[in-house]
Amino acid sequence: MATSNEHDDPARAVHVLERLETAIEGLTTNPACRSYPRELLALGVREYRQTFFKPYRMIYRVVGRRVYVYLIADGRRDMQTLLARRLLGG
Repeated sequence: MATSNEHDDPARAVHVLERLETAIEGLTTNPACRSYPRELLALGVREYRQTFFKPYRMIYRVVGRRVYVYLIADGRRDMQTLLARRLLGG
């Protein structure tokens, strides 16, 4: 039987953090060139972009020269509901 601590591996957390930092650093060049989240695009919302570091998705918005990260989530979740609730107040 798996223990609750089995999924709380500090080395895994460091690895995810490093990948997150790399993904954020990657947004310093051409952040507006990334894709739109398909769940929002289907609603006609083109304010947000996304980048991936599987299985995670990072949803962000470009405002002038700034990039605002709104959501980092496991892409295996129900993203339609999550994005509607978090970004559209639904």
